[in-house]
Amino acid sequence: MEGDAGASRLNLVDPAGAEVTTEAPETNADDVCAAAVDPQLDLEGEGAAADSSAAEPVSVGNERRPSRLRRRGMIGVCAVLVLLAAGAATGGYFALRAHHESQAVARDDAAAIAAAKDCVAATQAPDAAALPAAAQKIIECSTGDFGAQAALYSDGMLVQGYQAANVHIQVSDMRAAVERHYADGSVDLLVAVRVKVDNVAAQGQEYGYRLRVKMARDDGQYKIARLDQVAK
Repeated sequence: MEGDAGASRLNLVDPAGAEVTTEAPETNADDVCAAAVDPQLDLEGEGAAADSSAAEPVSVGNERRPSRLRRRGMIGVCAVLVLLAAGAATGGYFALRAHHESQAVARDDAAAIAAAKDCVAATQAPDAAALPAAAQKIIECSTGDFGAQAALYSDGMLVQGYQAANVHIQVSDMRAAVERHYADGSVDLLVAVRVKVDNVAAQGQEYGYRLRVKMARDDGQYKIARLDQVAK
């Protein structure tokens, strides 16, 4: 009988006379009971699925935003690194240039000191026989105002004085140091000289004095442009 077919199967008669069979979805009694006890269980399942599907676009948007921030951060870091590299290169260039300039100044100072010592030593001729060569040396290493004084060392009167007093001079110590630089490249030096003098009046007397020597370039070489004795 149709009553015994159960609730899951129904036989319908089509108006044309054909028999139509429909099947109802099978349901589990436990699911029905659970839904009856707590109707929200099914809603929570569907809501979770809906939430998960709805959350996907949000998560994509959240991922794009940090990626843009990271890209901007990397660009900023690269810009800072480029600036630091440029600053280091510029600083290194100026440091190297200053180093080269200081080396050039040191070489020029050494050349000026050596020329000053050589010329000042010529003013202290050992004896009368050495005076002509010393006078020639002084003329060669002099320029400017000192050029006029250099001729005095070749004066015959100086030779006669050496001979009459039987003068013998020995330079025992000489030191020189740079005192001042000028924009034209000239240099002021302080030269300390100590000599031992023998003559007919005394033997082995020592004298010390200081000179301020201005050295200037002439024909590519340092020469004495001015020489003054400094008071003690």
